[in-house]
Amino acid sequence: MCSSDLIVRRVISLWLPTFPTDRLSRSQRKWRVKPFATVAASAGGLRIAAMNAHAADGGMHPGMPLADARALLPALEVVAADPVGDAETLTKLAAWCGSFSPWTAPDSAGAAEGAGIWLDATGCAHLFGGELPMLQELLDRLSRMGFAARAAIADSAGAAWA
Repeated sequence: MCSSDLIVRRVISLWLPTFPTDRLSRSQRKWRVKPFATVAASAGGLRIAAMNAHAADGGMHPGMPLADARALLPALEVVAADPVGDAETLTKLAAWCGSFSPWTAPDSAGAAEGAGIWLDATGCAHLFGGELPMLQELLDRLSRMGFAARAAIADSAGAAWA
């Protein structure tokens, strides 16, 4: 086998940093322009599970007690976290990514701080005019759907994720 016969694997790491709140904000547009978070019950009371960028900019972080978050941002709007709904939507979104790649997989590890999708883009970029136009098209479509996203492409999953 000569070197020209080798296939160079290309992997896309798609990161959705505010996925849980973006998912909910798609139906309630007001949550896109003001501090918004999801909360979950814990032994010490309600805690922030996920938040949008406006809430993060106001000093909130996952795990923060809701009372502390409201002290920082009195206008904060909250709803109960819905990990099952998040997982279902992430799985559907990964399937939607099939228009960019024949192999996709959701990655909800650390979903409180976002979610991700893996795409095997090996041999696909030429369909979009190259890797950068492919990534830009993916990000543009996600943005139009109401999801904040970042993406990188590399020879391995670890490199793309980094």
